[in-house]
Amino acid sequence: MSSSSTRGGEPPGGGGSHAHGPRVHELESHLDAHQTEESRTRRGGAHDHEHDHEQLRVHEQPRRPYNFRRRHRSGALEWAAAVLFTVLAVVVLVGAVSILVVVLLLQPRAPYVAVRAASLDRLVYDQLGALDDVQLSLRVEARNDNAHSVAIFSRLECRLAFAGAALVVLRADTFRVPARGALPLAYVASAQGAPLGVAGSAAMEAALRDGFVPFGVEGEARTRWKVAGLVAVNQWTRLTCQIRFFWPNGTALPFKCSSKSKFVFF
Repeated sequence: MSSSSTRGGEPPGGGGSHAHGPRVHELESHLDAHQTEESRTRRGGAHDHEHDHEQLRVHEQPRRPYNFRRRHRSGALEWAAAVLFTVLAVVVLVGAVSILVVVLLLQPRAPYVAVRAASLDRLVYDQLGALDDVQLSLRVEARNDNAHSVAIFSRLECRLAFAGAALVVLRADTFRVPARGALPLAYVASAQGAPLGVAGSAAMEAALRDGFVPFGVEGEARTRWKVAGLVAVNQWTRLTCQIRFFWPNGTALPFKCSSKSKFVFF
């Protein structure tokens, strides 16, 4: 009876200890979480502290001294380059203005050659693909329109052809043309037995049938003259044209055949 009363009277120790067990575990889990958070905070604070120390080390590194001599040297080079380019621009501008003044005041003109008149005096075609006899009269003019310079013509040559077949070559020795002057050169060009070939024969037969016979003229000459009497100019002047003749009377149709250029110096 006593043992049973004792069990009934004492508080349920085992049951009580078992009842308080979850609270203890919950408290321990809270303590563990708090300690974990504190450890993380400490590690984060330590990391931030180390980062601050690294920034302090970076800021505390000594800066390189500013090189005023190098800066002064680069500035001087830039200034010298600017001055040089300015001088070059001024020189180019002055040269362009000088050329313009010379062109406007002196009006230099390049000497040239031109065919002023032509006639087909004789034409004999043998129907076998050759010209038995052909004769042309040409008046070639060498002209110098400069007012202050004499022009010298050399290696003057004019070639006559029909349908690409060369017939006659006209030449002249070196000669001089005074300022604002002209020199006429009269030529009588003749050829006998000039072969034309198949294409040339067909072209000649068609030309005689139509009554218009074309001849090609090609030529060149070397000229020497001076601009303002100071600057020497040496250049070639060339002409290429075609002259058509009525046949059988041999009169030339109106034509222009000159080596004169539209530009001043060419």
